[in-house]
Amino acid sequence: MFIFAIQNYNSVIKNNLEEIMKDFESIFKKVKPIVLKFKRYFFIHLWDHDDWIQEGRIVLFKLLDKHPELKHDEERLFCYFKTKFSNHLKDTLRKQESQKRQFDKMAYEEISEISHCVKDSGLLLDEYVAYRDVITQVHQQLSLNDKQLLKKVICGESFRGKANFLRKIKTLFDDFKER
Repeated sequence: MFIFAIQNYNSVIKNNLEEIMKDFESIFKKVKPIVLKFKRYFFIHLWDHDDWIQEGRIVLFKLLDKHPELKHDEERLFCYFKTKFSNHLKDTLRKQESQKRQFDKMAYEEISEISHCVKDSGLLLDEYVAYRDVITQVHQQLSLNDKQLLKKVICGESFRGKANFLRKIKTLFDDFKER
């Protein structure tokens, strides 16, 4: 009798745990974009994609443990999770940058690993000078009407025949194709 009661209790707990995990995963899918957005803005040393997901799950679990009513209020859940996860990341960054943990860091950072965190400011100086030179040369070759159209293109204006005009002058800008 006692063994039957324990087995029955274990199966109830197992079923209940599976249901809780399904609920948790469905809630985590809702807040996962917040985690991925923060991943683009913060660089935490030695964290890869799985670490970000794991930390997001931990923060969500603690949040739902403390505020179980958030399961049914998505708007507050998003707000609370974003704040809680942001604070967690800032604490992690403070720990990472503290003096006593500097020895854990490598002497350099591989740029290919953190390139998503480095802002691209547009054209470099030499590229800008070359671009201005090409614009000047193109400007000299165009008719008066085409010069006005080029000015509209540079300013980002819309006009009839813009696609045809761009095809016409495209070959003049081959050196500045997107990378």
